[in-house]
Amino acid sequence: MSVASLPDHAPLLHTSVAGSPIAYRRHGQGMPLLLIHGWGGSSRYWRGTLATLADQHDVIALDLPGYGDSPALPGHTTGRQLAELVLAFADQLGLKQFDLNGHSFSGGVAAYLAARSPQRVRRLVLSNFSTFRNERERQIVDQVHKVMTLWMMLRRPWMAERRFFYRTVSSRFFYRTPNDDALLRESFADFLKMDTQTAVESAASSSDPAINAALREIQCPTMIIGARHDNIMPTPGTFKAAEMIPDCRLVWIERCGHLPMIERPDVYHSLLADFLA
Repeated sequence: MSVASLPDHAPLLHTSVAGSPIAYRRHGQGMPLLLIHGWGGSSRYWRGTLATLADQHDVIALDLPGYGDSPALPGHTTGRQLAELVLAFADQLGLKQFDLNGHSFSGGVAAYLAARSPQRVRRLVLSNFSTFRNERERQIVDQVHKVMTLWMMLRRPWMAERRFFYRTVSSRFFYRTPNDDALLRESFADFLKMDTQTAVESAASSSDPAINAALREIQCPTMIIGARHDNIMPTPGTFKAAEMIPDCRLVWIERCGHLPMIERPDVYHSLLADFLA
């Protein structure tokens, strides 16, 4: 059964954080587990995680502002601002302590949050996260963001209905691209839907030198889940991130691309469950 065809145990809910509407999904009971999607995603790609871990966790996946069904914040948006908003979101839901899982770009968001509020985050997971090892790599990241900015300007809503577009773009995110066109079309629609300014500014903030400083300040037990065939996050930077975090376990999923919760859900959710238990 594909993620797209999973029963939706967690329909969208809505709240307001500091005056900003936030959409989210919630399912299960136990220790709260906050899931933060990556750049271009939404809470929808966590549906399998909500369904699988709900017997042990109160699993909560939000749409960051400017993504999914959450409108963009007024003004500028950076990774650190998003971390503050996620913490305020946890306050709004009355979560005194929680486990935290940030995927891809939001690994940096999760690192900011964990470093700033060590008493709030019990365990931290960074999924498909990578960092820059030196100034040259940081500048390369900046150049990638300029290309992404151009792509943001060229996208059009009708592309979501063209099989060539959503399969071509999706192929970069998987080791083996799923045959499920509904899933790929849904994910591509999330990409097309995100707010342009939010997308550009949040992507640019992923090269912020403060990310590496935050990694070194994380105090809680941490696990980084890397994918051997991730074409989005360079694997050398994943090793570097694991070295920076004082109490960190690094595990790898073989034959997997950038979205292990979709491509290798059994392996991915087993790693999560074991670490958080």
